[in-house]
Amino acid sequence: MDPMKRLLFWLLEGTKGGPTRIRLLSLLERKPMNLRQLSLAAGLDYKTVAHHVQLLQDNSVLECQGSGYGKVYFISEAALAQEEFSELMRGGRNGGKKKK
Repeated sequence: MDPMKRLLFWLLEGTKGGPTRIRLLSLLERKPMNLRQLSLAAGLDYKTVAHHVQLLQDNSVLECQGSGYGKVYFISEAALAQEEFSELMRGGRNGGKKKK
């Protein structure tokens, strides 16, 4: 398995924070936002959003433009280029079906 695919699987399905990260990425798919905008749109605490965004940025899933408070985040080309990214964003490897 490609290292980026492995990383995406771990970040989005393999950890407890995966659903939150998918939620944030879904919002960023629609339009780039800064942390405050993302926090309000997701209905999550600012520090929670900052933690997940930093983790995604550290792993090259998110990129940013600008600096300071107005820094805007968007999904990286490296993540978007992965077929696995779309699959994980649309319900995971099981197509959103729950296991029995």
